[in-house]
Amino acid sequence: MKFQEVYPMNIPGYRIEKEIAHGGMATVYLAVQESLDRPVALKVMAPALAADRSFGERFLKEARTVARLNHPNILAVYDVGVSGHHYYLAMELVPGGDLKQRIRQEALPPQDALAIARQMALALGYAHEEGFVHRDVKPENILFRKDGTAVLSDFGIAKAVGSGTKMTGTGMSIGTPHYMSPEQAQGLSSLDGRSDLYSLGVVLHEMLTGQVPFDADNTVGIAMQHVQAPVPRLPQSLGKLQPLLERLLAKDPEQRYQNAGELVQAIDDALAGKLPVSAPKPAAQKTQVLKAEEPTPSGKGSGLKWALGGALLAAVLVGGFL
Repeated sequence: MKFQEVYPMNIPGYRIEKEIAHGGMATVYLAVQESLDRPVALKVMAPALAADRSFGERFLKEARTVARLNHPNILAVYDVGVSGHHYYLAMELVPGGDLKQRIRQEALPPQDALAIARQMALALGYAHEEGFVHRDVKPENILFRKDGTAVLSDFGIAKAVGSGTKMTGTGMSIGTPHYMSPEQAQGLSSLDGRSDLYSLGVVLHEMLTGQVPFDADNTVGIAMQHVQAPVPRLPQSLGKLQPLLERLLAKDPEQRYQNAGELVQAIDDALAGKLPVSAPKPAAQKTQVLKAEEPTPSGKGSGLKWALGGALLAAVLVGGFL
């Protein structure tokens, strides 16, 4: 039985074979691009996003621009369009799964983790030079080709969805804030490539240890840790990589690697057995804006009240763009 006989959705020019992934923001299908008889991954954004009038314009603009990116470590976008209420991307089909699946099995050997981080740094460096900030670097967006090459996906999707999309109003999940930079946690709009490098540092920590560096029971707690908490110490066996992670995860962007090229060199040095150079310690944390207020005398709202700035906005921006 054909897929279209079961599901009413139809994207002209594509024969949908089966669903291969599903998330809060999109569903990915195995499909055939009929004009070329080419298998593709067809990502169809959730119909509820169309309720935001500005989403379609942003999505098409961002996707068409991103489709021009051409790099061995960036997932190729073949086509973008809209059919009815369905906004879609036709992308390169990669059969090797994603990094999140690999991390769930076990922490990666340091050499493998550094090799993947290096490929992602190369991809980000190229994109940054072309004027793009990814905004959503996380293991689910790092995919693998059949030959093992790591590729970064979903450029532009986070920006297209953006803070203007009423995701909570449509009943969609907000997604994880675990990979946001301190700038994103504060809701700053002027992000640059160093924000992506911080997120890649979170991914590297997770590859090495199987755990994200900052975690809490809720979004607010995670955001606070990104802005305030020190970088956790790696196990003793991985201690030589602590300086590299400290610099990637510096709260102040000025204390991080200033571009992906610097990170690639640091990774090459680490792979060659050289000790990475630590970032200089800042005199004060420029990004620390979260502060605790004293409990009210009336006793209402027991405990500390936290002034979050734009952290909740950032939580909406990041994650869940499957």
